[in-house]
Order: sequence, then structure tokens, then C-alpha cells
Amino acid sequence: MIESQLLTTTETSLAVIEAIQELDGETPAELAATLELSESTVYKHLYTLAKHGYVASDGDEYRLGARFYHIGMYVRNRSKVFELAGKYVIELAEQSNEESDFGIEENGRIVTLFDSVGSSAKPSSRLNNYEYMHTTAIGKAILARLPESRVNEIADRWGLPGLTEETITSRAELDTELERTRERGYAINDQESIPGKRVAGVVAEGPNGTVIGGFTISGPEYRIEDADLHQEFPDILQRVVPDFETELVSQGLL
Repeated sequence: MIESQLLTTTETSLAVIEAIQELDGETPAELAATLELSESTVYKHLYTLAKHGYVASDGDEYRLGARFYHIGMYVRNRSKVFELAGKYVIELAEQSNEESDFGIEENGRIVTLFDSVGSSAKPSSRLNNYEYMHTTAIGKAILARLPESRVNEIADRWGLPGLTEETITSRAELDTELERTRERGYAINDQESIPGKRVAGVVAEGPNGTVIGGFTISGPEYRIEDADLHQEFPDILQRVVPDFETELVSQGLL
């Protein structure tokens, strides 16, 4: 992207939105201090965003507006591919008796679209739903399929921040983990994004090898043993996810 094509006003509005989300609501004065902008500048952006339903005032504080919910639902439902994924999230949860997720990579981050802990899949309602790829099983499964130049891009843009004591934080360590992921055919997140959560994941791809997204099975550390993480979960994923890929083709969705 050519830097001269970037609109400073748009970037400022996006910064305001991201700050409101990260801080879970702020006053104009607090946002101005956080973003190192004048209060009048922040207020103008808030006024414009509020006019269109993207933020709403709650007393003196501003919070993200419900307009984002409708946009999020549109994004999630825009593709029959994602709708079909919800069906297989349920199947994975039922076969494993644990939680299952489906997520996609977007802009070098992982967004979970569906999750299930039983007989129904629902849109993900996680507060933190824009995760670093190196901390998640879906992310590492996808990174293992990407060319090194793209992995470099993602690592350079987002870094390798440590979220728990188990998080991979060095590029050499990440490269070793991605090679291990390629060899065994599945990725793991062993308490690397959330303490006490163990996850196995695989990619779902189209007939030409294009990565669609990824499915996971996960459970709490006190219940999930190594045999579950490295055998039972991968076995279920590698049995069920190809059915999803086959149905995509049979329904003409790819």
C-alpha cells in the first residue's frame, strides 16, 4: 500500500474505535490522553462515529455501538462456507465432549467465528476475538502452511508478544514449532493463549490447497491429558474436517 494514499482522519477514527474497545469505554478526555490527541479532535471523531451508530455515550463515557454487531453478523454470514463450518463445529464438540471452534485468518490475526460446547454452534461472543496467530492452534496450523515471506510479514507486523508463561516469544522457537506442526499434521496451543486451556487444531482447505480456516478441539488442563491433546483430539479433527472439505465441494461452495 502506498503511504500517500492513507487518510489520516480515517486512521484517527480507527484508533479511537480500537482504544474504546481495548479500554472498554472511556471519556473524551481519557481517550485524548491515551491517544495523545487534543480533546476537541477526539470529540469530533466521537460525534461523527456516534451519528452513524458506531459509538454510543454511556454517561460521560463512550462505548462501541450496536452497529458493529450488525456488521459482524454480516461478515460471519456472508459466506455459506462459514455457515457450513458451524455444522462441523457441533460435530467436533459432540464427538470429543469438549469445546470446538472454527476461525479464520484476517490481516495476520485469528478471528473465531463459531464455537460450541455441545449440540449447538453459536457466533463467538469472546471479548478478545482478534488473537495473535502464534498463540493459537488455528493460527499455528495456518502459519505452517504459509510461505516464509508471509510468516515474516505477520511476525514483523504484530511481533510475538507473550500472553502466558508458555507462549512462544522467539522467531527461532516459532520456526521449530511450525516445522513440528507440518510433520505431525496438527497444531497445539498448550496454555499459550489462556492459562489452563489445552487446544489441538487443523486447517481446512479447498481442493487447490487454499486455506479456508481452522477447526479446534479444546479443554481444561486439569482434564485434558497428553493422550487427548496429541492423539484423541487430532484423530477426531483429521476424521471430521475432511468431511467438511468434501461437503464444500459437493455443494458447489468452492
